[in-house]
Amino acid sequence: MAAAGSTIGELVPADLDALLRTHPLVLRRPVLGRRHGRHPSARAGVGLDFRDHRPYTPGDDPRQLDWRAVARRDRLVLRQTEAEDELTLVLALDAGANMDYGEGSSHKYRAARALLAALAWAAIRQGDRVGLAIAGDGGLDVSLLRPGAGPDRLDAIARVLGRTAPRGRAPLQRLPDAIAPRLPPRSLVVLATDWLDLADDHADAEANDQALLQGLAQLRARRHDVVVLQVLHRDEREFPWHDQGVLRFVDPRQLRSDVEGAATAMRTAYLARLGEHLGAVARGCEHHGVLHQPVHSEAALAPAFVSLLARLGGQAAPLEARP
Repeated sequence: MAAAGSTIGELVPADLDALLRTHPLVLRRPVLGRRHGRHPSARAGVGLDFRDHRPYTPGDDPRQLDWRAVARRDRLVLRQTEAEDELTLVLALDAGANMDYGEGSSHKYRAARALLAALAWAAIRQGDRVGLAIAGDGGLDVSLLRPGAGPDRLDAIARVLGRTAPRGRAPLQRLPDAIAPRLPPRSLVVLATDWLDLADDHADAEANDQALLQGLAQLRARRHDVVVLQVLHRDEREFPWHDQGVLRFVDPRQLRSDVEGAATAMRTAYLARLGEHLGAVARGCEHHGVLHQPVHSEAALAPAFVSLLARLGGQAAPLEARP
């Protein structure tokens, strides 16, 4: 795990770093930034690509008159071009103890953090603005939520990600309400979480599942793009302990009682419930227009990253992460 003095390069694996030079972060839908950038804008502006004409009104800049169109139409019209704006990207990270699973490069939290760090690096390299919110240890860290740009912002994100360790419970259901008031129009929000058993001290997991989904749906209703990176380890997906007699599982968040039983029976029941849960999450995201991207923490992250960028850009891409 990275230390408090981490740079962004220490958090992003070499294969992801190489991809950043050849795979830009571009959204299919137009953005609406405060400054000129590299993304198609939702409004007309000063650019090279023709958008449309509109009638001239007093006060318009006469330099935008399209004299060829004026000659054809016998009236004054303005030539409008496509503008390009900056993107606002807000990263949200599940730093609960539930993410503290796996060894080495297969560690769930390490994989989630690497993907978000790579997105931050890609965005800031393009001149975009990035914010960060972290849910963990029973609370929310929104110290970097207000989006910023430039090398100083990237260094600040790296420091916060580097010093944060997965512990306690993550109140993910509170994240959308914390993020929403500070989002500029047409932002991109990316949440990295395992979305497993969102129980806390106040509500059961199913209620928190619905609260999180409704919160993300509200962000979509406000015309933001929303992505969920659901990061799971192979052990969680496959339950490989079916030939090991009696098993005992302990909740690292200390919210659930220990579970003990025969491995074969536990595996059958677990996989059935997991399948139902993952299907419900995927269907809920699709219903509300939230992009749902599965990530396998033990697999190479580059294919998942390329798939995500392709889907954000409106291209077809495989969803599975390859070992």
